Amino acid sequence: MTIRIEMELDMDAYNAKYGPGSEWYAKYGGQDREHWQDDPDWLEKAVRDVLHEGFYDWDSQGWMRLQILSN
Repeated sequence: MTIRIEMELDMDAYNAKYGPGSEWYAKYGGQDREHWQDDPDWLEKAVRDVLHEGFYDWDSQGWMRLQILSN
């Protein structure tokens, strides 16, 4: 079984709500934000983590192959 997914994120909208200068950032300080913000592969790593965890039974048995193509 194969499924292909295309995902688009609106980073401008996200940053307006949670980025520097936002109400959330002022309240919580964005302490975790800096950790992933500077990693150019943060999105691929996040998607991989979610899929490996969500399909743990298949992944742990070697029954899942994951290929992510990004541009």
